[in-house]
Amino acid sequence: MSNHTTLERKSATETPLSAVRGRLDVAATARQAGLVGVILVLVLGFGLARPLFLDGGNLMNILLQASVVGVLALGQTFVLITGGIDLSIGSTVAMCAVVSGLLSHSLPVPLAIIGGIAVGALAGLVNGLLITMTNITPFIVTLGSMSIYAGIALIIAGGQAVYDIPTGFQDALAGRIAGVPIPVLLFVLLTIVAAVCLKRTVFGEHLTAVGGNAEVARLAGINVKRYTAAAYVLSGAAAGLAGTILVARLGAADPTLGADLLLTAIAATVMGGTKLAGGEGSMYGAAFGAIIIATLTAGLTTLNVQAFYQQVAVGSAIIIALLIDQVARGRR
Repeated sequence: MSNHTTLERKSATETPLSAVRGRLDVAATARQAGLVGVILVLVLGFGLARPLFLDGGNLMNILLQASVVGVLALGQTFVLITGGIDLSIGSTVAMCAVVSGLLSHSLPVPLAIIGGIAVGALAGLVNGLLITMTNITPFIVTLGSMSIYAGIALIIAGGQAVYDIPTGFQDALAGRIAGVPIPVLLFVLLTIVAAVCLKRTVFGEHLTAVGGNAEVARLAGINVKRYTAAAYVLSGAAAGLAGTILVARLGAADPTLGADLLLTAIAATVMGGTKLAGGEGSMYGAAFGAIIIATLTAGLTTLNVQAFYQQVAVGSAIIIALLIDQVARGRR
């Protein structure tokens, strides 16, 4: 009798929780389907206006343009889920680009690439430690480190771009496999790995719990500081990879790289369904958000829309997407 009562209580406790999780999963799937729908509408719309837009090479180029922003958005998603924000990723991209560019002159290609990513992870670790050890808000810490990392990039590079990047380095990250650009393949692979990590591992569950309510997570035995710092390490590593990809694509390491990537990466992340307040996020959504922005920019360029009008259009699209998502969340 006692066991029967216990089972009833357990069932009564778990059923509502399972139902809530089910509704959240359905809502996330619906949101992602909506993002895919937006991508298709944009592609078809620009294709009708300019048939050459539908050329396979152009569509692949759009994915290539989205890959760097997408990688940054994946890293930023980990941070936003904890309720933080990383404003230093643009400067980290520049710093890692310069480091990997300089290392490529004296080290084997794999070590030069790993070195750039490692510097990014270290920059993220510094951010994470400062935030968790001082309790200063992430916005202030990463705003300060944004300036610091930008300065370091200029100091290391001597205020000039690093040229003569070896061909092997460029081929490793800017070449093609079976006709598909390597950055696109990396983007797809990392999106899948990040999504599985977030939704199917203890790390992802604990990270989400920290963003949902840090105090409750701490009382539940979760090391809040460790998971928070880990999120910034992942964000920094993503910025490091983005920096090395840009060096390979451009054939040079400019110490001012990444200055225009910060807001775009955050916009892609939030557009994909990640809450700025933390506790909820989607890696697939962030990837789709990056593709939407790249598609919109490429389409407007195809229509010969001037750059400053493009900025207005992209910004308006982001705000509209967020308003629609906010209304949907309110209804749920």
